[in-house]
Amino acid sequence: MLLAISFFTISGIAGCRTAKVQSDNVMLESHIQKEAKEETMESEDKKSEKSSVDNGWQQSYKDIITYAKEYLVDPYGLREGNGSDRWAYVSLHDFNNDSIPELILGDSVSISIFTYQNNKAEKVIDLYEPEGWYSINNIYYRRNSLFLVSNGTSGSGYVCLTYKDGKYVTGFYDDYNPTMAAVNEEDTTYREFGKIFNISDLSENEKVPLVMLDANYEDITIRIKEGEPNIPLSKIDLSKLSL
Repeated sequence: MLLAISFFTISGIAGCRTAKVQSDNVMLESHIQKEAKEETMESEDKKSEKSSVDNGWQQSYKDIITYAKEYLVDPYGLREGNGSDRWAYVSLHDFNNDSIPELILGDSVSISIFTYQNNKAEKVIDLYEPEGWYSINNIYYRRNSLFLVSNGTSGSGYVCLTYKDGKYVTGFYDDYNPTMAAVNEEDTTYREFGKIFNISDLSENEKVPLVMLDANYEDITIRIKEGEPNIPLSKIDLSKLSL
């Protein structure tokens, strides 16, 4: 009899332990599922937030592109007529590395840089060649820097922009005055200019491409390359125009 009691007592204890282990497993599984659900919700919230930001800057930039003439400066009165379509620079690049790209918008007269912060687009700077050089022949991008180039008969004028040490920096160099240059509109040497901007051997594959802006339709359209169809601006993912 004592053996039987002992057996049932031990069996009962074992049964309790088994039940407790099973209960703990259920609680652990529930906890894991809860954590996984919370992680999923957090991930979805982040995706939703990112999507909201993406939609915010994209729409703001599209509004600026639509009314480009109102945002671009014309310091020498070079922008002629009211043509219904024209080639323009429309690109994006994240100069300050904050995960939101800046808009690069302009033509042969001037280039403007826009950023998006506090839920709105803001102009950073207007860039254009100094008087005497006038129009922009090409724009190049290299290592977080833009180079606006105006070609002369035996040299070029360079207007440059980059983002360095938490702020935008501008530069200018004139081939006709090789010992002089400017950084942030202050005279300096070519050597000091060159520490920030490397203008040597700018290549064809570093050129910022032009696109065709066409205002003949209710919704302005963009033709990315010659020979390709026009695409309504409202349907374009601007991130595809990133440098």
